[in-house]
Amino acid sequence: MIEARDLTKRFGSKTAVDHVTFTVQPGKVTGFLGPNGAGKSTTMRMILGLDRPTSGAVTVNGRRYADLDSPLQEIGALIDAKGVHPRRSARTHLRAIAATHGISDARVDEVIELTGLTEVARKKAGGFSLGMGQRLGIAGALLADPRIVMFDEPVNGLDPDGVMWVRRLSRRLADEGRTVFLSSHLMSEVQQTADHVIVIGRGRILADAPLADFVNANAPDSVLVTSPDAQRLAELVAARGATVTAGEDRESLAITGIDAREIGRLARDHQLWLAELRSAGSTLEEAYMRLTAQETEYRAGEPAVVQGPAPQVAAVAR
Repeated sequence: MIEARDLTKRFGSKTAVDHVTFTVQPGKVTGFLGPNGAGKSTTMRMILGLDRPTSGAVTVNGRRYADLDSPLQEIGALIDAKGVHPRRSARTHLRAIAATHGISDARVDEVIELTGLTEVARKKAGGFSLGMGQRLGIAGALLADPRIVMFDEPVNGLDPDGVMWVRRLSRRLADEGRTVFLSSHLMSEVQQTADHVIVIGRGRILADAPLADFVNANAPDSVLVTSPDAQRLAELVAARGATVTAGEDRESLAITGIDAREIGRLARDHQLWLAELRSAGSTLEEAYMRLTAQETEYRAGEPAVVQGPAPQVAAVAR
């Protein structure tokens, strides 16, 4: 279990983490979400004692990380996959970590196989792709068979097979009763993996809830309707308190606040013809974007349209 209480970190005049309190429970995959600059990595670094809190505290299984007797057995973390000596092989790198906790070479070979590194185990880490570097970082996190695993952007650089592997691994670890805490910008992956989400924006907790509850609260399910009587139907459902968003054509509506069955009844009672009526479940991405719309610190402008010269068309002799 990870427990943060009133955790705060300031860098000069900038407050990176602002009085954050949360608990990451065992037996669950907890997604840690937020825009760039929100404070996710700084929070994770404070959990591991890499950054010292300005105030507040965070514990790992009831103790500060610095006070743990065998820290790798308590928490295994992937924070920076590039933190590897480039001239060391993957196996030598893992053996060096293992030596700090008396971990056997047999266990090193186990995590090498588990993470799919067997064929490159004796190659220098400096030549690894981003995805292979991620696998090596995960191998290091799992080396001591920890009770807690914490991954910062674990699927960064992985191919689709690797992404699915991380998803299955995270679920299996949680099913074994371990605490799994991971950050990611891939909302579709978090939705398929996480049981619980903690959302942070500008250093403050914006949400801390089971994933399903978070999605339902911030992006309620909508009903998609296509009808030549769309305008009249929109008036009827709006009178029932529903929210209606018109599509690009005049016949399409997205309706929230009323279910498909009730919409169907209204159409029947008023003799309105429906070409389409279906429920569209909301996504974590929609809920996340709605919640963090005003919390994004680094926002890009709309791309400019570059006006180039008119294309030259060659005449074709006939």
